[in-house]
Amino acid sequence: MRSSIVLLVRSKLHLYFALFGCFMTVANEITPDELIVFKKTEQTELKLHVFYPKYHKTEINRTVVVSFFGGGWTGGTPKQFYQQSDYLTSRGVVAISAEYRVKSKHGTSPFESVEDAKSAIRWVRENAKRLGINPNQIIAMGGSAGGHVAVCTALIEGHEGIEGDVSVSSKPNGMILMNPVLDTTTKGYGWSKVKGRETEISPCHQVKSNMPPCLVFHGTKDKTVPYENAQRFVKLMKEAGNDCQLVSAVGKDHGFFNGTFFRKKNGDAYFNLTMYESDLFLQKNHWLKGTPNLKSEEIEVNVLGANIVYGPRLNSEAYHEIRRGLKNSQIRFTRAKKGTVAFLGGSITYNKGWRNKVCVYLQERFPETEFDFIAAGIPSQGSTSGAFRLMKDVLSKGKIDLLFEEAAVNDRSPALRRNSKDRVRGMEGIVRHALNVNPKMDIVMMHFVDPSKMETYNKGKVPQEILDHDGVAKHYNITSINLAKEVTERINASEFNWKDDFKNLHPSPFGQNIYFQSMRVLLDNAYKENVKNTLISPYKIPEKLNDFAYNKGRFISFKEARFNKGWEVDPSWEPIKKERVRVGYTKIPLLVANEEGKTMKLKFKGSAVGMIALSGPDAGMITYSIDGGKYKPFDLFTPNSPYQHLPRYFMLASELEQEKEHTLKIKLMKTSNPKSIGKACRIYSFFAN
Repeated sequence: MRSSIVLLVRSKLHLYFALFGCFMTVANEITPDELIVFKKTEQTELKLHVFYPKYHKTEINRTVVVSFFGGGWTGGTPKQFYQQSDYLTSRGVVAISAEYRVKSKHGTSPFESVEDAKSAIRWVRENAKRLGINPNQIIAMGGSAGGHVAVCTALIEGHEGIEGDVSVSSKPNGMILMNPVLDTTTKGYGWSKVKGRETEISPCHQVKSNMPPCLVFHGTKDKTVPYENAQRFVKLMKEAGNDCQLVSAVGKDHGFFNGTFFRKKNGDAYFNLTMYESDLFLQKNHWLKGTPNLKSEEIEVNVLGANIVYGPRLNSEAYHEIRRGLKNSQIRFTRAKKGTVAFLGGSITYNKGWRNKVCVYLQERFPETEFDFIAAGIPSQGSTSGAFRLMKDVLSKGKIDLLFEEAAVNDRSPALRRNSKDRVRGMEGIVRHALNVNPKMDIVMMHFVDPSKMETYNKGKVPQEILDHDGVAKHYNITSINLAKEVTERINASEFNWKDDFKNLHPSPFGQNIYFQSMRVLLDNAYKENVKNTLISPYKIPEKLNDFAYNKGRFISFKEARFNKGWEVDPSWEPIKKERVRVGYTKIPLLVANEEGKTMKLKFKGSAVGMIALSGPDAGMITYSIDGGKYKPFDLFTPNSPYQHLPRYFMLASELEQEKEHTLKIKLMKTSNPKSIGKACRIYSFFAN
């Protein structure tokens, strides 16, 4: 896959990179600070070989990395990860190299090895205070068979054993795997050792969603564990929506990651390289801060033929503007133990993915809080439609504590016919209306990605719809997150690619997880403050950006219109020719025009008026007049009309006197768009501001 990062070492006679400054330690200096028995079995006592950072104090709550040695579940020693542990402690991480039962010493099988690894993770989490670690920052690391048991602690259900408190989770929060065994069938390694149960603890056969972030190292010439296994595993993980990265060492065989402490002939080049990457992985997931101790100069790498300068992974925080923060919702969730969270947007919000993950995140972060989640995403809807349906779809559902809003992708659509002024009026209308109803509401504005936005960013410009929306966010001092720019720059940095990984503006499960991981970082940072002595207070609402913002948006039933013969109400409309119709818009009452030239009129009060009409393959044209003025033609046929009947919010007038009563008149025209197969006008509702 293009997202795999291939590390290419070149000789000094060719283009080359300067190897990492080696992090070398004299062999006899690497010894654990403590040996702790974590499990007693029939065969032996199992110990944790614990390494603490200098000046470690138990109240610091550090990240911990628990490592598992390789050896085909037959042999091996915890000393294999002493050098890695030594490096990690230099970075402020508590490092543990764990024992587990193997065949040569204990007469056991891989199943007992997995059970022991789970016991180790569980013991570490249960004894977090004793160790001075954060129980929610436990990383499982391992090589070969040790990589297998490390990943099994996250993927495999059961095999928990009876030691310790089994109600404590044995699942790590992250995984770092060095040439791991990932398929225990005949396509991988070790099938004869698990004969008859080949897929039971085979990671490739047990992949599921909601797995911890994972970093996999593998040599492309591995003769023990096929490189294909790693490629397949990473692909399966990404398809399930998990964050999983493959770093491939070109031409390297099994065990390339070992340093000179464990395998003197190896040298330290690839030990340094894997630990540098691991350091960046820990930083990316906010388990570690600072600069790696493995100092690197310019490193040339090859990502399937594209030479780049290799550097630290991008930080999601760079794409966040927390501004006044989310303190009101944090106080509400923490003290009242209740919360109402709404999600307003288009199809990216409607579809399952980031929204569901954010709901789970909030429930886990505030476990005692009773949440009411309002899913108000509707496909093909932008900021204008959001402003007018806000009351019906969101605000009428109760007092909203936290609102997520997105419209940047659909506001780019030619079918919606929005200009910069429209986008500001729509987005300001949403924000201002929401705050007028509840001035204590927290709001997060999201800018999602599409190919046109990537193209604009890559030209050194900012997409106009993002400038429009973020201008509103800045004016009202609300939180925003620029996922369009983040995805673009991560793709440019070869962390993943659009075609194979993200796939579409409706993201793949992997892409949805990219969105969520960034949102998780934003929420972590927004909710990290101590609000124990802080009161919920209303936010100041500034003057309007645009005098005609849609901040009083409402629906008006077509039943309030007056119409004569030629217009009629179809009480349960559905297409005669069985064309596709957007979900929810069949067998509903519509006001339908049958004859051209016949008039309908609607009296309304406000500065703007429009109608929601079904714009399908047979959409016609209307002509309309405001307050007896000149009639203007309006085409109901849009670029998407040939494919299905879509509800479209057509704005007809938007700069009227706010307090005056106005009259809208509409006639169906004799002519229609050349691409239309009919002349229909089907009105679902009117709207006004």
